[in-house]
Amino acid sequence: MAEVKTIVLVLRSGGDFKFRDVELIARHINGKWQSRPYPRIICLWDKASTTYNLGNIEVVPLPDNLPGTWSRMHLYSPQMEMYRPFLYIDLDTAVIQSLENIFALVKDESKFIALEDFWQRGQLATPLVWFPRSSNKITKVWMLFKEARGNRMDNFLRQHIKADLYWQQLTNTIVDFKPKTKKLAGVIPIGTNLVCFHGKPRIFDAQHIQWVKDYVRYVGVIRESVLPVTVIIPYKYDRGWLKQAINSVPKSVQLIVSQGNSNWATNFNKALPDATGDYIRWLHEDDMLTENSIEDSLLTFEQGDYDFIHGKAFNLFNSNGNRFLWKPKMTNPTLAEMLRRNRLHCMTLMYRREVFEKVGGIDESLHMAEEYEFNLRCLKA
Repeated sequence: MAEVKTIVLVLRSGGDFKFRDVELIARHINGKWQSRPYPRIICLWDKASTTYNLGNIEVVPLPDNLPGTWSRMHLYSPQMEMYRPFLYIDLDTAVIQSLENIFALVKDESKFIALEDFWQRGQLATPLVWFPRSSNKITKVWMLFKEARGNRMDNFLRQHIKADLYWQQLTNTIVDFKPKTKKLAGVIPIGTNLVCFHGKPRIFDAQHIQWVKDYVRYVGVIRESVLPVTVIIPYKYDRGWLKQAINSVPKSVQLIVSQGNSNWATNFNKALPDATGDYIRWLHEDDMLTENSIEDSLLTFEQGDYDFIHGKAFNLFNSNGNRFLWKPKMTNPTLAEMLRRNRLHCMTLMYRREVFEKVGGIDESLHMAEEYEFNLRCLKA
């Protein structure tokens, strides 16, 4: 079985970075990872009181006694030995290609590998670091570290540790967002793997540049389709059932998992351009498809001239384990009837893709009953 690679991120509150930055880079890491298994992504966070697993990200408490960027000194602590070897990457790094390409550069896992400063040649920089296991270098740094002094952690590290290799000696695919000549506006150089922002503007503040805007709105396509159906799972947080929701989607259809810090409607709409199916349906991250739902829906479309369909559903009650069969009281509700009462179960709906082309997407200004408003527009049209 293939070895699981480990990637570590650090988020400290009170600065420019938020958990949305963690979600963004994790989405790119997993979405562009070509082989299986997916990497293990660990986020050290000072707001976490205990270790917990979000499905695609493991959150681990970060000691809050170190200010600002000095919080990254915890990467050198004995407590992190259990996770080594690992690849550390700054949150203000844009992952353009797969991080598998970076892992492939590490031929000797015992080496301490860092970036060479883009502006000060020959000087160590730490936006991307390979931390080997059982390293005397790392142990020495931690033993010499007593307290934060000054504003720059890198200055302390340069005094006490030398890189065995610079990433730039191994690849020319890691570039600076703001080189001395001009910023990376327009297109990124062909073959670029990582873009290091390392300072202002941050990634979310540079969306006036088209490639950065596209990067922020990126949706990871988990798998492609055989049947002409796209299932979109839009969500903000994994409330504990995301894995079950994904596993309930047949492997014969296209699945798009669209995560973001915005509401459900926004996360659904941004996935629509990547949908390739002739038929589209959504699935909430705390719901599951029954085994026959996709096939039955396709059969229904084939039997009649329908633009969108609905059906029965099981409502599950976790408190007592009961399962209630929900049956629509009206199979063909009209607009007038729908204005009085919503007679469609959200999780049973499937649409021809032309519906979205004509009616548009979900109203992003709504934070509840989004699909109800959308279905009213569909019936009116």
